[in-house]
Amino acid sequence: MSEAGFVNANDYSRLMGDFVNQAKREVEDAHSWLALEGSYSVSALAGVASYRLIGFGRRARVRLVHNTTSNNRLLAQDWDHFQSNVDFSQANGQPNQWRINGLEEQDPKIEFWPTPEANYTIKVYATVPQPELTDDATEVTVPPYPVILGAYALAVAERGDDRGNNDLFAAREYESALNDAIAKDSFNDHAGMGTDWHVPGPRQHNQGSSW
Repeated sequence: MSEAGFVNANDYSRLMGDFVNQAKREVEDAHSWLALEGSYSVSALAGVASYRLIGFGRRARVRLVHNTTSNNRLLAQDWDHFQSNVDFSQANGQPNQWRINGLEEQDPKIEFWPTPEANYTIKVYATVPQPELTDDATEVTVPPYPVILGAYALAVAERGDDRGNNDLFAAREYESALNDAIAKDSFNDHAGMGTDWHVPGPRQHNQGSSW
């Protein structure tokens, strides 16, 4: 069996690259991984309610929104309730609610209510998946072992069998590795909670930084 030197060596190596990206996406979507946490600072302006979260991508999951200027947490609101506020209350004020309202250039747009009556710095914390892998040297941000087994399971299913390991067995190995990785990540996420030493909140990145 020959080994490809790089992902675009031939059609089959490109197919394996597609499997790796598919497995990576499944792993990323299965859990809010600590390694994918980041934040974005929105410079909210008086009279402007909606802002693009640049670099988040359509798969990002917002976890927390905090007004650092007034030091208060904004509450997530369902679409219907939020829209009722927008339709029936035109007063501007200090934002206390938020929702995701559409996309702009594949990034989500966050909307605040009430519409800011002054300028605020609002921090948006989210789980932001890594972009699709295209370069040979790029490493996955999420735990790599489930990604490897997930890609292998997809390859076995595509071939039908591989040295006696059928696709069902490969899929079970992948699921087991994924569950183990999620359990470890969840433990680290909750480590220290209930003590005086636990400081909650995602790690921060500056606006415009890479994820």
